[in-house]
Amino acid sequence: MISTKTYIPTSSLYQFVDLIWVGQASDLHIESSHYAPLFTELIFNYGDTFEVEGENVKNFNTNSVNQVISGLKTTPFHTKVSGNYKCVGLLLKPFCFGILLNNLGTQAFEQISEIIYEIIFDRVIPNFEKLELSLLAIFSKHQIDSDLIKFENFTSSMNIQNSAMRDFNSSISITQKSFIQKFKRHYLLTPNEYFQLKKVNQSIQLIENNTSTKLTEIALHSGFYDQSHFIRTFKKFCGYSPKKHIKTH
Repeated sequence: MISTKTYIPTSSLYQFVDLIWVGQASDLHIESSHYAPLFTELIFNYGDTFEVEGENVKNFNTNSVNQVISGLKTTPFHTKVSGNYKCVGLLLKPFCFGILLNNLGTQAFEQISEIIYEIIFDRVIPNFEKLELSLLAIFSKHQIDSDLIKFENFTSSMNIQNSAMRDFNSSISITQKSFIQKFKRHYLLTPNEYFQLKKVNQSIQLIENNTSTKLTEIALHSGFYDQSHFIRTFKKFCGYSPKKHIKTH
C-alpha cells in the first residue's frame, strides 16, 4: 500500500516550487510511461530502484540518496520503481532546471538530502514548514531573470496563439535571438517547443475535465492550427493519439 502526502509552499518558495510530495511503500513495483508535463521535477530517492528515462534527465547518486532531475520534454518519459519506495519530490517552475543542475551533488544538496530524511521520514508527522525554510535557503540565493518572469506572466495570462512569440518579443528589450539562447539555458527547449508543450497540456486538461470530446474543438481551444496539427503534436509529446486519451478518460 502506498502512503502519499502533499504540501503547497507559501509565497516565498512558491516562486520556485509549486508542490512538495512524499511517497512511501514497503514493496512497490511499477513501470509506467507518462506524457511530457509542464514542470521540472526534483526527486530525492531514499529507497531501492527509482529510475526515470527520457529527455533532460540527470542523476546523482550517493550511499544514502539518489537525486533525480527531470526537466521539460518533447517526448514521453518512463518511470521504473522496484522494492522499498521512499521518495520526496518537488514540482518546480519550468525554468528551475538550470538552478538544479548547478547544485546537483553539491554540499548544499547533500545537506538538504539529510534534512529531508530527518524531518520527513524520521518523524510520525512530517514537518513541511521546516523543509520549506531549508529549501528557501537554497533557492533564495538565485535571482530569477526578469525576462523569464515576463515570459511566465505572459504565457500564464493567455491562450497560446500563433503570434505569441512575436507579441512577447515586442515587450522585452533584448533581441529574439538573445532571448531564445537565454530561454534554452533555463528551459532546455526553445520558446516554440515550450508553446507546443503548453498547448498539449492545455488540451489534456480539456479532455480530463470533460470539456469536449470533439478533436476539432479541443484543437482550436488549445491554440492549434487545426485538427491534424493537434493530432501530430499530441502524438509526439504523449506517444499516443488524443482519441486514445479521450477513451481512457
